[in-house]
Amino acid sequence: MINATRLQLKNHFAYLQQFVAAPRTVGTLAPSSPWLCQAMLNQIEWTRALTIAELGAADGVLTKRILGRIRADADVDAYEIQPNFVHQLRQIDAPRLRVMAQSAERLERDYDVIFSCLPLLSMPLKVSMRILQQSQERLRTRDGTLVLFQYSHLSEKLLSRYFRWKKLRVVRNFPPALVYVCTPR
Repeated sequence: MINATRLQLKNHFAYLQQFVAAPRTVGTLAPSSPWLCQAMLNQIEWTRALTIAELGAADGVLTKRILGRIRADADVDAYEIQPNFVHQLRQIDAPRLRVMAQSAERLERDYDVIFSCLPLLSMPLKVSMRILQQSQERLRTRDGTLVLFQYSHLSEKLLSRYFRWKKLRVVRNFPPALVYVCTPR
């Protein structure tokens, strides 16, 4: 129990360090809660999802849960630009995981599902727009779904430009989050 608590504190401290170093790209002080991850994962029909992307994968808290849900013939591309997080993602022993140490402004292929943990409002508007446009284009060919969370409803106008969406609130997270389930326009 003490080791688990130490690991959790170490993890929170690592997020805090990353946030202080790059608040525009990290966007949070703590990893996503199990309840937020579960709310996001529950929005997907896993029997149909073969190609999955995660944008802003950080240290892999959601990535590991995605890997636990995917079919045996599915794979995951985890996009991350923070070097410390890229290093942590590469420590995950999963042959179906490709760590993409690059911006989500350029996605490598079409996807059935894209999960996003990116802080859209913290990033420059043009970057957020390029990421959402790329997501829309890469999902459109497969009738795919984008599932993302934000801490404010202020990104809804931007989301509406590229997607039809519905949202749900997750209060068991720090801070409470909004989960958006989006389909391309």
